Amino acid sequence: MLRYALGRVLLAVPLLFGLSVLSFVYVRLIPGDPVTAMLGVNSNPTVVAQLREQFGLDRPLLGQYGDWLAGVMRGDFGVSFRSQMPISTIIVDRIPATLQLAGAGLVVSLLIAIPAGVAAGMRPGSRLDSLITSATLFGLAVPAFFLGTLLMLFFSLKLNLVPSQGYVPFADDPAQSLRLTVLPALTLGLAISPYLARLTRSAVLETAQEPFVPFARAKGLAPRKISVGYVLRNALPSLVAALGLTVASLMAGSIVVEALFNWPGTGRLVTGAVTERDYAMVEALLLIYGGLFIAVNLACEIAQSLLDPRVRLT
Repeated sequence: MLRYALGRVLLAVPLLFGLSVLSFVYVRLIPGDPVTAMLGVNSNPTVVAQLREQFGLDRPLLGQYGDWLAGVMRGDFGVSFRSQMPISTIIVDRIPATLQLAGAGLVVSLLIAIPAGVAAGMRPGSRLDSLITSATLFGLAVPAFFLGTLLMLFFSLKLNLVPSQGYVPFADDPAQSLRLTVLPALTLGLAISPYLARLTRSAVLETAQEPFVPFARAKGLAPRKISVGYVLRNALPSLVAALGLTVASLMAGSIVVEALFNWPGTGRLVTGAVTERDYAMVEALLLIYGGLFIAVNLACEIAQSLLDPRVRLT
């Protein structure tokens, strides 16, 4: 087990290095630059040249990348071109809001997707299976911003049950913080639950075809005990792997949801940094989001190998 985990960790090192290269190069391919975004297209060429020199944008790309990577390895992502504040400080201030939204959205998606996927997988071809499959297909086709807008109009403007905008740290006012989290978390959870429900259905359907399931039915065990105690438990390794795959959807969805509900997390930093051509901020966020995705999938692979030792042999 230790050898398997160490091998996966070592495999993540070149992935992170490649991610850093792609993040750095990708940002440079975005049309425009931060100086033009700050001063406008009709700005003084002398001032533009001075600012480009100040930000180090006139240096060769290889030198810029080397200095940036050296700073990243020390935990220093540089200074935001727009606000002239340390990027690490800005991101650390935004992380609690994003973690609160992502955690709540993940809980909502699990509460919806796991029961729906198990119910559909245990009754393939039934009306319930057809209904859940149709609902997941419809859910996959609905964009998160459209879904969030509908929820905002219905629950906030029409029924006036929960606020539609704003954020309060949970430590400052738990009750108000939870009320403000309801709509964004519900939007995010509903947006990613169709994908997770389909993965759960596939995993349960595959496990339900194993010989021990008919044997359990022949023993006269209750259907709920079979579905939870036998099928779901043995499908858990596949569900853990599926959960890792939903992280990308969770991160992408949080960017849209934060912009829609005025949520002050790292997702809004992404949209603002891209609009303002803030190279350093975009590079840092791409690297952090990509590194988080790699880390979560690495943890899911290790957890899957603990639940199912056969994974280590593949």
